[in-house]
Amino acid sequence: MRKNTEIEEVILDFSKGRISDFEKLYKIYYPRLIKYAGIFTESSFQAEDFVQEAFIEIWNKRDIFTNENQFSAYIFSTVKNKCLNSIKRKLIEENYVSKQLKLETEELYHISFGLKEPFVSMEEQLFLALEKVISEMPEKCGTVFRLKWIEGKKIREIAELMEISTTMVDKHLAKGFQIAQKKLSPTLILFLVLQSQNEFLESDSPIL
Repeated sequence: MRKNTEIEEVILDFSKGRISDFEKLYKIYYPRLIKYAGIFTESSFQAEDFVQEAFIEIWNKRDIFTNENQFSAYIFSTVKNKCLNSIKRKLIEENYVSKQLKLETEELYHISFGLKEPFVSMEEQLFLALEKVISEMPEKCGTVFRLKWIEGKKIREIAELMEISTTMVDKHLAKGFQIAQKKLSPTLILFLVLQSQNEFLESDSPIL
């Protein structure tokens, strides 16, 4: 009897709720899944957790499996998704912590100089200043600049919304940036440039 047929028989019996066949599948797939999880995470403890969680999930959905290909695709996909979700959560948490530290640093700086007016973060200052500058731009230029820097839309999204080419969007943004340079303080311009660089690092598309 071929090995594939044997595994499929195990999978069919497992789908009926046989614990012994669940244990067989665990022994067959566990080493391969640990190596696979290792592609996405350097932590052996995390890899083990994700694989074990995946096996718990397939036990709860055991009645849907009918063959080896289906079973393999499902469990490998489950492990991969758990790894990627973990990476995504970590990036979100790190980004949140970074922003919080930045705000706290700004506030401490504000307090340390004994400034009496209410603390306003650089992001808030930039937002308020941009609102004023945009109102002074030509209509289409201001609309494009608002969609980009206030609403955070991508170049292609703006082009589709306004029914213009991405090249025209770039031109409006460049013109808007020239106007902003004349109207905003050097500190806010620098902050806007830094914001654009951060977005560039997080995206494959050009900022302006």
